[in-house]
Amino acid sequence: MKKNPILVIVLGLVLLVAGVVLQATGGPPKADAAQAQQCRDKMKDSGADMVARCDQAAFAAQMTATDADSAARAISAANSAEIGGNALAMGLIGLGLAMLVGGIVLSRQRR
Repeated sequence: MKKNPILVIVLGLVLLVAGVVLQATGGPPKADAAQAQQCRDKMKDSGADMVARCDQAAFAAQMTATDADSAARAISAANSAEIGGNALAMGLIGLGLAMLVGGIVLSRQRR
């Protein structure tokens, strides 16, 4: 890698862009259509902002749960999926920045 710092810079930029795209497009997992509709029916008197949150899996599971155990499992699964995607995006951003800075330092050392 010391012989070709441009490759390190380009790879760093690619990883950085991939991480930013994942971070921007990620978010809470979506609820399935039936559960989201049940949630909307329950929350229709609570305001538009609460109805809009019914598209999130964790919120819809909480509002439509019939027992605490199933609600806890559904919320935990939704949160785990969100944490995994966020961790991957942050990891790519960090690796991309490290490679970008490392490539810039290597290219300046060669001059």
